Amino acid sequence: MKIDIKEILTLPNNIMAALTLATGILLFSPNFFLGKLFMLSFREKNGFMIGIVFIVSLSILVINLIYRTTKAVQSKNAEKKFYAEAEKRLRKLNDYQKFIIYSLYDEYNRTLPLPLHDGAVVELESNFMIGKATTQYMVSDLNNAEFPYLLQPWVSDELANKPDLLSHFSSVHESKMVEMVAETRNTPFY
Repeated sequence: MKIDIKEILTLPNNIMAALTLATGILLFSPNFFLGKLFMLSFREKNGFMIGIVFIVSLSILVINLIYRTTKAVQSKNAEKKFYAEAEKRLRKLNDYQKFIIYSLYDEYNRTLPLPLHDGAVVELESNFMIGKATTQYMVSDLNNAEFPYLLQPWVSDELANKPDLLSHFSSVHESKMVEMVAETRNTPFY
């Protein structure tokens, strides 16, 4: 029988726990109990190997449990920090990005087509504030492609639950709309 150490080390926790329990029962059970299971001679013959398997599997199980618990706690703390600093991150956006966020928020389905090659849109997407609503979308002009984006739920919740933040975004949106109207009036038609 060929034993691969790498395979043993990567066994799932439930298998490792079962292995630890089985070898622990074989090692620590009283003789009369093992005699009834006809395992007493097996323990006496292979006790050393059973002991090694027990110690190794118990060690791996404990280390895996500590590692997974630590990862879960770190993940929970990162999530708490992410939501605790949400308003601060939203306020740090530039006016154009706030305009995009509020435009999405103002839509009934929180979805709008946005320019795919726009740096502000890409930055909002990389900061998990918006996301693509689909993976494939037909565009007529590849140089000025627009793709449907949606507002992430946490951003929508922040705006809905913090009236002062919402009014700030609304005022930025209004001022940007005024700027855009003024620009279109000043642009000559050829």
